[in-house]
Amino acid sequence: QLIGEGRGRSVVLPKLNRFNPVCGGLKVVYASGAVVRSDLEIFDGSENLGNIPLGTIIPAEDIIERRLNSCGVARYLINHETLGRGWISGRIRGGKEEPIVEVIPFGNDDDNDDDGDGNTQPEHYSTPEESANEWYKHYVAAGGGTESSSPISESFDIESLDEFQALLSAGKIHGLNDMDSDSLIASVYGKLVDVLPHFSDGVECSFIDCATVLASASPKDEVKDFSSSIDANVHEVASESLVHVIDRLPSTKALMARIAMLRALNRRAHVALPWLPMRPYQEGSCILGGLHGFGASLERAGRTWDSKSTNKWAQVTSIASRFRSCRELFFTGTKRTFLEGVMDATTTPTPLSNDEYELPRDVRTLRVNRLKARRAMTSNDNNLKMKHSVFSQMQREMRGWSGATLRRGFVAKGHGGQKRAFKVKLVGEGVNDYSGPYREVFTDSMQEVTDLDDTGSSSLGVLEPTANNQSEVGEGRDLFMFARPADSSSIFSEAKLKLDLLSSEEIDLMKSFSSIAHKKNESAREIEEALLYLGRLAGTACRHGIPVDLPLPLGMVWKRLTEESIDMKETLREMDILAARRLQDGDDHDATLVTDELLATQRRLLNSFAEGISSVLPVELLSAFTGEQLRDIMCGNPDIDVEMLRRVTEYEGYNNDDDVISHFWEVLREMTTSERKLFLQFVWARNRLPLKESDFDAPFKIQKDTKFIQEDGDYPLPSASTCFFSLTLPEYPDKETLKRKLLFAIENVTTMESDYVTNDVEVGEGWRGL
Repeated sequence: QLIGEGRGRSVVLPKLNRFNPVCGGLKVVYASGAVVRSDLEIFDGSENLGNIPLGTIIPAEDIIERRLNSCGVARYLINHETLGRGWISGRIRGGKEEPIVEVIPFGNDDDNDDDGDGNTQPEHYSTPEESANEWYKHYVAAGGGTESSSPISESFDIESLDEFQALLSAGKIHGLNDMDSDSLIASVYGKLVDVLPHFSDGVECSFIDCATVLASASPKDEVKDFSSSIDANVHEVASESLVHVIDRLPSTKALMARIAMLRALNRRAHVALPWLPMRPYQEGSCILGGLHGFGASLERAGRTWDSKSTNKWAQVTSIASRFRSCRELFFTGTKRTFLEGVMDATTTPTPLSNDEYELPRDVRTLRVNRLKARRAMTSNDNNLKMKHSVFSQMQREMRGWSGATLRRGFVAKGHGGQKRAFKVKLVGEGVNDYSGPYREVFTDSMQEVTDLDDTGSSSLGVLEPTANNQSEVGEGRDLFMFARPADSSSIFSEAKLKLDLLSSEEIDLMKSFSSIAHKKNESAREIEEALLYLGRLAGTACRHGIPVDLPLPLGMVWKRLTEESIDMKETLREMDILAARRLQDGDDHDATLVTDELLATQRRLLNSFAEGISSVLPVELLSAFTGEQLRDIMCGNPDIDVEMLRRVTEYEGYNNDDDVISHFWEVLREMTTSERKLFLQFVWARNRLPLKESDFDAPFKIQKDTKFIQEDGDYPLPSASTCFFSLTLPEYPDKETLKRKLLFAIENVTTMESDYVTNDVEVGEGWRGL
């Protein structure tokens, strides 16, 4: 038995007969040659690697695999000397279905060379067991299980299946049940994958590296092998993740046995998830005694339901419900890969332009006057802000756009790999949209919806600060909630005088439908429309890899979107800790009704936000994630990790050990969180970093500014190219000068550096007074 050794000795697993192209080679017979593409399926995202001309013979050793794609066309995975690895089709699909390649059978006189052992045909494997046994024979012959590269790898050898099962039983964290223990282990492993060198799928890392880090984090483990190749920050991540259970951890060997099983589960989930129904129609069906009929369920998103009365309804079990109940056992990388695959499959196709450097006609242009928006946002007139802000301008321009328009993911040549649904025209700034302006409008919009006026109220009336934010008490003091409409009343307002007359069943019914039973007015309609557009904007940003700064409550928003069960007391404490304490101290019916009305209003408004997201993202899949995971996917890292940014930095004209570079990183570390956000927006047109290094589309570049010192002896300001994530930094003589110049630049620059000189009409339009 071989347990725990994931990919060893570079021994290749033999393919089964149905995948193995048993032939003497392929000959290209189509007049136009054979097109080599990057993927098995042919779609907009698959890359054309090149063309193999007519008459070319592809030898058998260069044919890796044979499969049928979704159209039933045989596709061959080949290695080509100049084009690399890619897929070619066996025939043309449609029309006369002419053959592209011809299979050369074994036994040809010209191709009867053997490998020196007299064998010209490969072995046949009909079942997975035959293939696995053959692989294991070669593994043992290669020294598998007999040699050890380090003392820590020797300590994890497992001799039998009985020993492995015993380790599995001992691998639980003491004091936790099986589900909670495995969920924590999966979470820790996922965090280690983010910071350790991982495989190409981004879901797994080296088994030995993971064991080394966990062994170093355990205070009672005898195995200590601190590899010099593992950074100190990796050990820090492991220690922080396990700090609350560090004295209850099992042995590292038992812990790794548990991780081995979780890895095996996630490998199967990687293949199985596309085939599983995430929201089957049988769930909650009224025919089966469920909570809803034809349409969305009451549990979905913000629609209210009384958790105490669910036991009165028949809850039909399904694969999807069981999957959601153990969602934390699946690595975030596994679920993200699935979500990204579905998003790619639902991307609106975009016909290419004749000029590869021009955007296609189907990519619409969005005109945004940021100059007017900046002047409006600095005024004291909220009506002016709601009319001229970037968020409001975009909402008006995109009012008639369909969800299919926002589901485009076109990547233009020379735009740094940034996906886009539209092109941005910044009026009066003379800037070409090579991706910087596209990211900038998302960042500006999110900043505006959380902007407060002099009285502490919301400037745009879309999001308002929570009570904890206003009073600066409790946790989550930076959180915002959906703005409540003026003069709005719900069923709780009318129930204050009649509460004593209601039966317990009527009270349950009132709470179950409280987010639906309310009076609408013009203010409520405007807020719902704004939140619907905010959801579409956040969903589009998520599709295109742009984290947004959207500090919404975890329990009321993110956990609701993922359909997690929540504690309403904890949810209220996250938004208003003083109200939560009043409810806990006594039976104040008026306070209870006010609190219920607040929560019901937030759930109702969440429906509009969720509806906007659903037009761009597959919301049925969001229930695969936890609330924290969904928040991280959409909002990125709220803290600007300077060390991670430094690890993805490249230098042009400077070296890593130059004084000006050392001063730069010291200044960045000394900045506050808000100053770091300004810096990131200055150089990248976004104010949040990705969660891990592998999510960076391009490295951060620091280039040397070759401008001369000015006549008065002063140095020029640093400049940036947001489209290409680069900073042009003069060689300042000392740290203080660098800090003063950099802070002045990031705090005072209001427009992007011009790419061309605009005409007088456009300049006048951009700078015209309000």
